[in-house]
Amino acid sequence: MNYEEFRGTLLEKLKVSREKLGYSTMDYYEKGFTSEDTKELEIIRNTNIRYHKTECDMLLGDYIILYLSDTDRYDCSCRFSCQYLYETFEEEGWDGVWEIITANLDSCRKNASLDIMQLIDENDYKALKERIFIRLLNFNDHRYELKENHYRRIGDIVQVLYLMASDEHSKDGRHDVYSIKLPKHLSESWNLSEEELWENAMANTYLMAPPRMYLNPMDTADPPYHKGAFMALNSDIKSLPATSVPVVTTTSQMNGAIAIFYPGVMERIAELFGDDYYVAFTSIHDLRIHKKGTIPPIHILRRVRDTNRAFPADETLSRKVYLYEAASKTFKQLEL
Repeated sequence: MNYEEFRGTLLEKLKVSREKLGYSTMDYYEKGFTSEDTKELEIIRNTNIRYHKTECDMLLGDYIILYLSDTDRYDCSCRFSCQYLYETFEEEGWDGVWEIITANLDSCRKNASLDIMQLIDENDYKALKERIFIRLLNFNDHRYELKENHYRRIGDIVQVLYLMASDEHSKDGRHDVYSIKLPKHLSESWNLSEEELWENAMANTYLMAPPRMYLNPMDTADPPYHKGAFMALNSDIKSLPATSVPVVTTTSQMNGAIAIFYPGVMERIAELFGDDYYVAFTSIHDLRIHKKGTIPPIHILRRVRDTNRAFPADETLSRKVYLYEAASKTFKQLEL
């Protein structure tokens, strides 16, 4: 059975098995699909980021989504790559395909019925996996509270693993996020490497808030989704003038400084500048980029200090200046 035959058969089998599998509605999206509908665009973007590590408004594969409830067809859902299911079929037959589908539906059903503390008590990695993400903190300000948590240090900055408890947009437009640090003892029984844990967390973080670059600081005020999408396949940002000092953050702009650590971002900025560059973390939410040779780094450091004094202490991420060197692909803190 070739891929096209498998895909058609799978769709038919899913339709007749709806009651047995316990899902409410099924959507199928073909490779190349795009849409002007906001919810469908969100599905396309999230799917491309999670499965293809690329931000694009055109779907890069064939996908099936099964929804558990009709009350909100964009929550409580399971997404399946037809290509992945076909590869499973070739190795394990239909039994392997149904095992993947039923296991994911069961996990989704369980997650929908539990809150974060109950999930932590049960300590099931499959249930917690998509809630793990990365936040940045200043190491010196938080060093004593991190002993029992997962973190990676880069200069005076630390990447810390968190669990998302809730992420909601209230009616008045406020973005309310509640998260807790991931304790080390939770992951001890998960039977996965530290590298796997961090890779998954980074993928989740990128999915929650893709990177953005704004050439004018005023552009950060409620920008449209596409603006500043410098990592996207169809980005209109092809190069950066030497004197440009762009703002780098994420679509949410909350804890947006993490964007510089997303896969490929440092390298892409070096390509846009055509040279090495300095990084000034102006807060936990964003950073500024300066092409090397356009300004002495000590002047950047003075601006960082002035910015840190002007804003709340809990928004301070770094008190240093960093340098990215394109030839060696190294990111390092400067001692000035």
